[in-house]
Amino acid sequence: MAQSEESGEEHRVELTRRTLMQAMGVAAGGGLLGTAGSSVASAATGDTHDAFRNWRAIEAQKVWDRGYRGRSDRTIALTDSGLDARHPDIGPWNGVKAFTEGDELKLTKPANNDVSRVKSGETEQYTGTMSSGTFATGEEKHVEFVTPSDVDELDSTLSWSPVDQNDLEFRLDVWTGSRWETEARAATGSQPEKLLQIPVESETKYRYVIEAYLNTTTDYEISGTYYDIEGTVTTYDDSVVFEDTSGTPTADTPKAVGWYDAESRYGLYDRPRDPNGHGSHCSSIMGGTGRASAIDGSAFTTEQPETALSKVTNATLTYGVDVEAGTGLVGAAYGELVELRLYDPDGNQIDSSGVGVDDSSTWDVNTVEQPATVSGTYTFEIAPADGEDASAAYVERVGYGPFLDPDATAADRLDGPTDGVHTGFAPDQSLLCLQGLSGPAEDLGRFAGQFADTFNMRAVNMSWGYVGGLPLGAAAGTFDRIPAVIKDIAQEGILTLAAAGNAATPVNGNGSPAIADEAVSVVATGPLDGISGYSSGGIGGIDEDEEEAYMKPDVSAPGGTLTDVITAGKNGQADVSESEQPPIRDYTGKAGTSMATPFTTGATGLVAQAMEEDGGPRLGLPAPADTTLDDVFRLKQLLLATASETVFTAAPYHRAKTPTYDFGGRDPYEGFGRLNPDAAVDAATRELSGTTSEQLGLDLPTDSRAVAGYVDLGVGELEASVEFTGYEGSDADVTDGVPHVDLFVYDGGAPAEHGEPNIVDRAAGVAGSASVSAAEQRGGGGSTYLVVAKLVDVPGGANGDDVQANVDLTVDKRAGVRARGNRTEDDGVLGAGITSTVEVTVEPDADVAVRDVIPEEWTVLSDDILLGTDEEAGVTYVDLGDAPAGEQTTFTYEVESPTDLLDLSKAHLFGPVQVDDGSGWSGVSGTTGTKTVDGD
Repeated sequence: MAQSEESGEEHRVELTRRTLMQAMGVAAGGGLLGTAGSSVASAATGDTHDAFRNWRAIEAQKVWDRGYRGRSDRTIALTDSGLDARHPDIGPWNGVKAFTEGDELKLTKPANNDVSRVKSGETEQYTGTMSSGTFATGEEKHVEFVTPSDVDELDSTLSWSPVDQNDLEFRLDVWTGSRWETEARAATGSQPEKLLQIPVESETKYRYVIEAYLNTTTDYEISGTYYDIEGTVTTYDDSVVFEDTSGTPTADTPKAVGWYDAESRYGLYDRPRDPNGHGSHCSSIMGGTGRASAIDGSAFTTEQPETALSKVTNATLTYGVDVEAGTGLVGAAYGELVELRLYDPDGNQIDSSGVGVDDSSTWDVNTVEQPATVSGTYTFEIAPADGEDASAAYVERVGYGPFLDPDATAADRLDGPTDGVHTGFAPDQSLLCLQGLSGPAEDLGRFAGQFADTFNMRAVNMSWGYVGGLPLGAAAGTFDRIPAVIKDIAQEGILTLAAAGNAATPVNGNGSPAIADEAVSVVATGPLDGISGYSSGGIGGIDEDEEEAYMKPDVSAPGGTLTDVITAGKNGQADVSESEQPPIRDYTGKAGTSMATPFTTGATGLVAQAMEEDGGPRLGLPAPADTTLDDVFRLKQLLLATASETVFTAAPYHRAKTPTYDFGGRDPYEGFGRLNPDAAVDAATRELSGTTSEQLGLDLPTDSRAVAGYVDLGVGELEASVEFTGYEGSDADVTDGVPHVDLFVYDGGAPAEHGEPNIVDRAAGVAGSASVSAAEQRGGGGSTYLVVAKLVDVPGGANGDDVQANVDLTVDKRAGVRARGNRTEDDGVLGAGITSTVEVTVEPDADVAVRDVIPEEWTVLSDDILLGTDEEAGVTYVDLGDAPAGEQTTFTYEVESPTDLLDLSKAHLFGPVQVDDGSGWSGVSGTTGTKTVDGD
């Protein structure tokens, strides 16, 4: 996440290692130049490299195997520092640049234009004084003016003094005739703030806006210079965006299908460039093709040394790799406390990657890789890490070999033998970058419908925000318009994925843009789902159209730790031609919620593809131009509903932030849990019926944390159950009891407010089994329910163990009651020990008994309606009485909020309401809700 609109991640070039606990057989062979320790087995086959790929690619493979790699005629976008389309993973570019003119989004090809920019002679000059403001309330100063006739663009700067105590932000607004709208914004934290090459209309009212959140009295100066554009800009219709992307992808198939740079703190570019690297890294995680790290399977060699390396004797393992110029090479190892090094044919070290004792990850493959500029034999060396004990280093397995020429492969865009080491999550989805942060995000909001139509945009990534979260006074005010912008984006069918923040505290997770209730706020984890120590948590938030507080974040995803970074594409020097710098084919490591978010964005692209191509009834997506807010919320619900809680499975790996068991509710640290893209795809496309054998496991990233599918229910009720049948795996003997597997039914066609999961029924399978039942919605038309089983705990085991829990999932339909209902929750944020009213309404088509489900820590103030407590599930059942057929019956009762609170706000899940017509209890859609309690 870029903080204060700057990158706040730890930037590292070294990678770390994970020792996968999954056995892998190799055949005997040669290839070793020098050894130390035990004997070595090797193989040179085309199918042994999978375990040496990036963790991200291994997890994405589960979705690729289902037939979804993204669509080249659909985009996932980002507002960020840029995208260097010269990198093979995120290029080539199709030559199309988007720009806005008046109320239209237009397309041009800069290479075909012959234009010049000259000063018009007209200027704007203003000086003044800004009084002191506060972080909580802020202040704005407005300077209005009318543009001269016959001008095209305006460059503006804002300077101020004194400098050290002040940090002003700069904005340009235009008067539309009824309201002010933002044209451009600069918030770099440096002086002067600049707004460059901003298109303006002649003889139109504009205003400069100076924003201050915390400053002393400040003298400011604004300087503006007008420019005329001479020459002709040729425009094109929308057909140019995807004209070269049809058919089977090749190395020449465009990956970046558009470029937008109206104004940017990072510079002004006519072609996709990235002076910072943050945006290229995020783009590579989202949808990199892996072309720059495509493995030559015929020459890839695996070794299994299983040997210790002694530093006293300078023991190393050394391997030679024959490489052709224009390709590259990789060396990879599983082990402990080792350092990897690469040397070119002249003996110069060209890459290294070290692992020290401060690295708590023991599961990551450690890699080094490098583009090859000359042909010859390169050397891959493994040695004890610097500073480690003489006998501490251990090497389990090794893989090494050459890459293919990026210009000769489509890599992971295709389902075939050519796999990339560092492929992105959606390798065949096209990319669109809007260079800049809040400025282009506001442009996207104003032109969201046209962007969705022109670029077939499904999702947009926003890995940026303000340090410490959004100033509270600005949440619903003038100073930050981004939440309202994200709502505009969602209404045009585009889902926003936003970084929760790197503030390292639980109370700063609601800064803009992650605060927006239409967005998905993403927290970062390490490789085994432990929440990273720097990740922001969540508190009650209010955005531009909310009167009551709600909670964030939404999900967690891999973002790395400070010692276990996320590897993805590295940018080149933006202002230097490719011929004057090394090949732009390298990779780098970064950690942050910025990295977790594009992982989620890439997954979103694949889930959207599955919904569009194969979605079940009421689960499909229309074409992007026809996608609505309701469709966006159905997509969002699939991501959130199939996420799984990590309190037990990742217990050894949580860094400073330990989530609680919330039985399907939202946790302040991880939201609804770890994103599960494979389960989300299955929930949309896999129809469940009868009994199926399923497997949930701890051996990440190959195992699934959750399994899912949908049921198209006509008249009657849905019954589903999950039953544990046994363990398998090489570490199965570590288990100490049956697994905890929770079972949920969600209303797939009707998410809860803002796309949150609409739970119809839930059961905690603490004893290895669980069953649920759901009534069809009264009124006919059928219901599409999602059935999701989630692995919550394996006693004695944890993520990283090679343990799989086999379960039978049974889904049946039967005749039964139909009902509909709702729950009213309007308490706002409650304190400890506060009385609150519960109000639910049920309308069944038969006479039924009715009960409610509430968190056990809440006190029901009428003892005579208590039915009992399920302590393992953490819920209490409340007898509401009877409801007659065909009538709306409203039930109310009083509860008291818990007094034993963590020092953190938390949303408590109520419901669902259940009804029984004599055949058993069934959940009713629309009857779950939350009550938020302030723990401060």
